[in-house]
Amino acid sequence: QYLVTTGHIRSPQIDAQEKREITSHPQVNMVKRRQSSFVYFAAFAAALLLNNDLVTASKARVGPAISPDIDFSVSSPSEPKWISKCSQLAPCCSILCSLAPLPTILQVARKKSTGNLPLLPYSSMVANGFIWMLYGFLQDLPSVWSANMVGAILGVYYFKEFKSYCPVGSSNLPGTARQHKLIVSWIIFANLFVVFNMSKTKAADIIGKEAVFMYVVLFASPLAALKDVIETKSAVSIPLPFTIASTLNCSLWSIVGLLKLNDFNIYFPCMLGLGCAVLQLCLKGIYDDGISDGRAGDSHQEMSKV
Repeated sequence: QYLVTTGHIRSPQIDAQEKREITSHPQVNMVKRRQSSFVYFAAFAAALLLNNDLVTASKARVGPAISPDIDFSVSSPSEPKWISKCSQLAPCCSILCSLAPLPTILQVARKKSTGNLPLLPYSSMVANGFIWMLYGFLQDLPSVWSANMVGAILGVYYFKEFKSYCPVGSSNLPGTARQHKLIVSWIIFANLFVVFNMSKTKAADIIGKEAVFMYVVLFASPLAALKDVIETKSAVSIPLPFTIASTLNCSLWSIVGLLKLNDFNIYFPCMLGLGCAVLQLCLKGIYDDGISDGRAGDSHQEMSKV
């Protein structure tokens, strides 16, 4: 008590009080809650997808004993195990790619400013996830609609958070936030109209073609900066972690779409997306982040984070 009174040591009660004040700060709590919520959400979704595969596989084993006329199997007996593993990993990888913008959105929330960031990636993520979710429902593909449902929900969250900190009247998103919201809403209602007013086969054909178009645009959009990358000899505008994740995601879905599902609407855009991602990796390896700017070691630090 004497040492505490004279200031030679700190009281444990004071240390505990300061710690409670720091951890109870509203902004710190908000960031922690969001991080933990989305980590738990992603883990739950991935576990649900893997559990769905295990349940389906168990049904396939006991199916003939229940009814010989019903086929519960999800893969042919001659299907290699590595293809089955790819079909299990592909939805999980899609969820991880959907979580890639989370650090950026949390940084926007901390700074309470969007800076010069565009809104287009998040609005297109909502539209793309919703379209592929509908296509998965129409084609009875749980791995497709469940993974894209997670992506659409995360996209709505990113859009909402970005819009709440975006300056009123900002028109460099490109366009305004109101225009993004209007276009995404029209896309959602138009696709719902197709689903409820056409046959299942025709609706799946139309939405499948639309999904292919959206997917190609979404993955090819980073290549719009190709000219600037070559002119400046710096690939700093190409995000390495997301590009690696996109390469893995497109590889898995290309294998599943071609060798397991035999669905052109799945493997064709994924192969194009794989080509775009590989080209971005090549540009990143050639130009790095610009040696002339003194940032030659940034790629090694970024790779270590991955």
